[in-house]
Amino acid sequence: MLIVQDWIVQWGGAERTLEEMLRIFPDATVVVGVLGRDRRGQNAVTRRVRETWLARLPFARSHHRWYLPLYPVVFSTLDTRGFDLVVSSTHAFAKMVRTAPGVPHLCYCYSPPRYLWDLQETYQRDSGLSGKILGLAAPLLRAVDRRGAAQVDRFVGISRYIADRIRRAYGRDASVVYPPVGVKPTSMGGRTRGDTLLSLSRLVPYKRVDLAILAANQLGHPLIVAGEGPERQRLERLAGPTVTFVGEVSEERAGELMETCGLMLFCAEEDFGIAPLEANAHGLPVVAFGRGGSLETMRDGVSGLFFDEATAESLVQGIRRAWAHPWQAASIRANARRFTAQRFREDFAAEVRLLLQVGARAC
Repeated sequence: MLIVQDWIVQWGGAERTLEEMLRIFPDATVVVGVLGRDRRGQNAVTRRVRETWLARLPFARSHHRWYLPLYPVVFSTLDTRGFDLVVSSTHAFAKMVRTAPGVPHLCYCYSPPRYLWDLQETYQRDSGLSGKILGLAAPLLRAVDRRGAAQVDRFVGISRYIADRIRRAYGRDASVVYPPVGVKPTSMGGRTRGDTLLSLSRLVPYKRVDLAILAANQLGHPLIVAGEGPERQRLERLAGPTVTFVGEVSEERAGELMETCGLMLFCAEEDFGIAPLEANAHGLPVVAFGRGGSLETMRDGVSGLFFDEATAESLVQGIRRAWAHPWQAASIRANARRFTAQRFREDFAAEVRLLLQVGARAC
């Protein structure tokens, strides 16, 4: 069996999902487009993955997005001979992998590439090299992406929200298996919660961390911004004196923040949203934007509250309502337990069995 993933340049939700796939299929071969600089020795998964030839190009491991137009070529030319099943774990172009006649291909799709479909204009506003390359290559990449999707035998999306996006982008149906969510390692259990707000995400435009900062400025309330990304400098310029940037944090530090902060703010129209559920696993309520995958994962008034408009004013109102709400930590944690790693393994293995029973699409 072969599992292909676009890249590993951080350790986030897609990477933890890959880890669970390998618990189901421990003998699988894993190939990624590139493995980020300094990731090789991070854990058992990164130590075993193979890279494609793309990793040998200049700066590919540190600036993987520069090479987005090459990823379809990278995966479509990958040698898959000798494998009886291929799984692509992808939000980009790993689905382009070609299989031999009769060899089934299941695509676990985190999303059709946002920068080609729903959020194209947001990503192309990036003034850096990757934004310029994307602006020039987007029309061709959309056509290529559709062509790659046509080669997939079975699509599995990470949420109903993404299954709908797959239908709109590719004209394909998709079943749904929610990603795994767990409790982060921490020794901070039992600590009294403070009143600090928490934002924990990559600092990229669609995450809308700017709303969390503007709301904290308006309230004069402490906010910890955890995460790294190309938006950091712009966000630091927005931040008032109560906002603290702590950069990328370890799993243990993320767990400590979730144990001791008072509310998590989640402002993205997200495909699924693992971070809010991880917060719930630690008993932390979430104020979330009422769009996207959060509507499937958060229970309004039980594990979090929604704010309706993507504005700082709407978020401020949500925060004020959340501070006044009588939260029950046991109910918050129970919400996260609907998305356990065991449940993912069972549901994903069932999808693979269904594909193997039906076989590959006629070639």
